[in-house]
Amino acid sequence: MKRTIIKGVIVAAVFFTALFLISGIMNKGNTDMTAEMRGASYPLIRVSYGGFEINEMHGYGEPMELSQMREYLTPLAVGRKVNLKIIPYGRKIRQIGYEVRNLDGSRLIKSTQLEEFEQDGEEITVSFGLKDLITTNQEYMLTILLTMEDGGEIRYYTRVVSTEDYHASDKLDYVYDFSVRTFDREAAKELTKYLESNAEGDNTTLGLVTIHSSFKQVTWGDLEVTRESKPQITIKELGTQTGSFVLEYYVSTPGDGNKNYYRVKEFYRLRYTPERIYLLDFERTMDQIFEATRDVYANNKIMLGITSGEIPMKESDGGNIFAFEVGNRLYSYNVVDNKMALLFSFYDENNLDARTLYDQHGIKIMNVDEGGNVIFLVYGYMNRGRHEGGVGISVYYYDSTMNTVEELVYIPFYNAQDLLMEEVEQLSYINRNSMLYLKWGSQIYGVNVMARTCEVMVENLSEESYKVSDSNKMAVWQKEGEPYHGKELVLMNLTTGKQKTISAGRSEVIAPIGFMGEDLIYGIAREEDIVMDFAGNTIFPMYCVKIENEAEGVLMTYRQDNVYITGGQVSENQIILSRVEKGEDGFYTEISDDQIMNAKTEQSSKNTIESAITEKYERLTQIAVKGTIDDALMKHLTPKEVLFEGGRIAPLSIPEDQPDRYYVYGKEGLESIFIRESSAVNRAETISGVVVNEAGYYVWLKGNRSLKNQIMAIQGVAETEEKNSLAICLDTMLAFEGVVRNSEYMLAEGDSVMSILEESLPEAQILDLTGCSLDAVLYYVNQDIPVLVMLRDGSAVLLIGFNEQNTVVMNPETGTVYKVGMNDSREWFESNGNCFITYIRNTE
Repeated sequence: MKRTIIKGVIVAAVFFTALFLISGIMNKGNTDMTAEMRGASYPLIRVSYGGFEINEMHGYGEPMELSQMREYLTPLAVGRKVNLKIIPYGRKIRQIGYEVRNLDGSRLIKSTQLEEFEQDGEEITVSFGLKDLITTNQEYMLTILLTMEDGGEIRYYTRVVSTEDYHASDKLDYVYDFSVRTFDREAAKELTKYLESNAEGDNTTLGLVTIHSSFKQVTWGDLEVTRESKPQITIKELGTQTGSFVLEYYVSTPGDGNKNYYRVKEFYRLRYTPERIYLLDFERTMDQIFEATRDVYANNKIMLGITSGEIPMKESDGGNIFAFEVGNRLYSYNVVDNKMALLFSFYDENNLDARTLYDQHGIKIMNVDEGGNVIFLVYGYMNRGRHEGGVGISVYYYDSTMNTVEELVYIPFYNAQDLLMEEVEQLSYINRNSMLYLKWGSQIYGVNVMARTCEVMVENLSEESYKVSDSNKMAVWQKEGEPYHGKELVLMNLTTGKQKTISAGRSEVIAPIGFMGEDLIYGIAREEDIVMDFAGNTIFPMYCVKIENEAEGVLMTYRQDNVYITGGQVSENQIILSRVEKGEDGFYTEISDDQIMNAKTEQSSKNTIESAITEKYERLTQIAVKGTIDDALMKHLTPKEVLFEGGRIAPLSIPEDQPDRYYVYGKEGLESIFIRESSAVNRAETISGVVVNEAGYYVWLKGNRSLKNQIMAIQGVAETEEKNSLAICLDTMLAFEGVVRNSEYMLAEGDSVMSILEESLPEAQILDLTGCSLDAVLYYVNQDIPVLVMLRDGSAVLLIGFNEQNTVVMNPETGTVYKVGMNDSREWFESNGNCFITYIRNTE
C-alpha cells in the first residue's frame, strides 16, 4: 500500500484554544498556601523508523523493574541502528547515554555515553548501532538515559529486536494506510476485504468500532470528521507473521459555534504473508473531550457525548453531590449550589501537549460526602507535578469549603504503571478510619493515610484463595491450608475493619467462590472427594454452595445428590455454577451448568448515567441529575493544590520472595495476572494476547505458528515391563534436552511429574497446562519443545509434531511415531482432561 504521512502536528492555535476556552471561572476560598500543579518538564523521545515516528516514550525519574517495561517494541533499522528524535521542550540536555540488557535486566550487554549529538531547533536527533552485541530475532531491553542541566537523570525504556524477517515496515504501512482510508469513503472501499462485518458488531455507537462493525461505522457513520493530529504509532508486539499496533490521534466534528474534539485510539493485529496482509483484529475507540464550561447542559442532563466505555460516578448519600471521571479528568457537581468543580486533570488549557495527554494513569473516586468533599486516588504514571516521571498512588482530598485539593499520601512503586493499575483495580478501598486497603502481589496492605504508615494485613494470597466484592467493601481469604482450599475463611468488612471466621466441618474443606453484592458465596467439599489428576493438580468438587451475609448468616444453601460444583461465576443478578458428576470409576464428568438467581434489588441512585440515541451521533452518554441545571448561573471552580513542606510518602514493604506470576497482555496492555500458567494461557488464547513470565520472557503467544513442524530428533521408544509409558515419555523429554534420568525409579519413589522435570531442567520453566486447548499447546511444538500428554489410564504420549490436518505423537505403547487426525487428537485429549505438561527455555 502507498505510504502516506500527514504533515505537521496538532493544529495548536486552533485546537488548543477552542478545546479549553474558559470564561467566567470562579475560584473562591483558596488559601494562601496553594498553587497550580507544576507543569510537565520531562523531554519526550520518539523512534524514527521506515519514514514513521513511532513509540513515543515518556521518561521515568527512577530506575524501573526492567522485565515489566513492555509498553513499546522497537525494531532496529538497517545496520542494527536505533534512530531517535528527542523533544526537550526548551530544556538543556547535558548528556545522552544508553544501556542494553537482557529482558530481566540481569545481564548488562552494553553501556555507552554518546560523544556528540545534533540539535535542530526544538529537536535533537540521535543515532547509534548495536552491531554484533545482540542475537537476531531476540528481544532486549534498551534504556536511554538523559542527564539534564541540573544533574537529574531521566530514563526511557523500550524493548528492541534485530530482525530481517518481521516485515515491520510493511505492517506499519498497512496500519497507517488503513487509518487514513477510513476518512475517505471511496478510498475505504479497499478495506472491505479485510473487515468481518457481522452481528457481533455493535452498529449503534461510534464509541467502539471493531472488525465486526459495518463499513459505514468504520468510515465514521454520518459524522463530518476531521483529523486534527498526526497519528502516533506504537508497536506492541512483533513476530515473523503477526504484529500488534496502536494508533492514537485526535479528530473534530462541527459543533454549535465550536468544534467538538475527540480522542481516538485504534488497535490492529495483523498477519503477514508474501501474498497479502490479513487483518486479524481491529478496534477503534472514540471519546469526546468533555469541557464543563461549554454548552453541555439541557434541563437536568449533563451531556458527555460519544464515549467508549463506562463512566465512573459516585454520589453522596443524599445524592446532592456526585463526582464523575471522564477523559482522565475528575469533576464534582453540587446539585443544590449549582457548582461544577474540576478536581483533577494532568491537562488543561495551559498544559496541553503529548506529555500531559498521556493516559497511562487512572482516577478512582473513593468517597463523596454531603458537604461536597471528595476523596480520590490518582494511580499509575504521573505526567506532571511533584511526582513527575514516577509511578505510584496519590490519595487526594478535595475540601469543598476551601476549594482546595490536598495530597494526603503518596505510595511510590518501581514497577510498570499498567501492573500497578491492574492491582489497584482489583482492590483499593478507604474506610472511615482513613485506612486504605490495597492489594499488591500476594499481600493485602493497610495504609493509614493520615499517619502515613503501612502494614501487611494478609499474606500468601493466591488467585483463587481470595475474593473481593465489586464495591471493594468486603474481602474474603483462606486462613490456612492448600493454595485453593483450607479449613477456614476470614470474611472482612473493610468499612468497619471487623472480621468473621467461617469454618468447615470435620473432614471438610472450604473455598471462596465470589460475592453477590456484599454477600459471600463459598463452597464446601469433603476431603475424601478431593483427588489429584496425573499432573498433580487438585480437583476440588464442592458438594454444597452457601451464600452468607456478614450480619444475617447463611441466606441460602445449594446442594444436589451426586452433583458437585467445581466453580462459579457471578454475572449480574445470578451465579452460574460449573458442575460435575462422580462416576463409579471415581472420575468426575462435566454436566450442564446451573444458576442461582439473586432476589435482592440494588439500591437506585439519585443521579444516573444513561444513554441517548441520535441519528447523527448515534449513542451518546449523559448524566441525568436529580434536579434541573441552570447552566447560565452555574459556578465553575478549579481548585488549587495545598502546598506542604517535605514529603508525604508511605512506601509499601514488598517481600522479595513473592510467588511467580504470569502476565497476560492484550489490546489495552496488561489485561490480567495469574499464578496458574494454564489460566494465563487460556485467557491469552481467548483475547488473542500473549503471556509473559516474571523475567519478561514469552510463555505463550497467539499466532506465528508454522503450517507444520516436527521434532525429528525424537524417535519411537517402546515401554517395557521395567519402564512404563509415562517414564518413557519423561526420559525422552529429558534426553532431548541432554539430561539422563531414571524417571521410573523417581516415580516409584513418589516424585511427581512436575517435580521430576523441575529438578532435571533447572534452566527451564516447567508449565502445567492442564485444561488448555490442543491449539494452544501446539505453540510449544512449533518451538521444537515436546509436550507430555497424560491419559486417564495412567499412560502417556508425547506430542512432537503437527501439520494442517494432523498431529504427530510418540506413543510408547506401540513404540512408534505416527500421525493422528487433528479432530481425532482434539477429541482424544479432551476426553482425557487435556492434561498437558511442557516447558520453556529461559536461557538466551
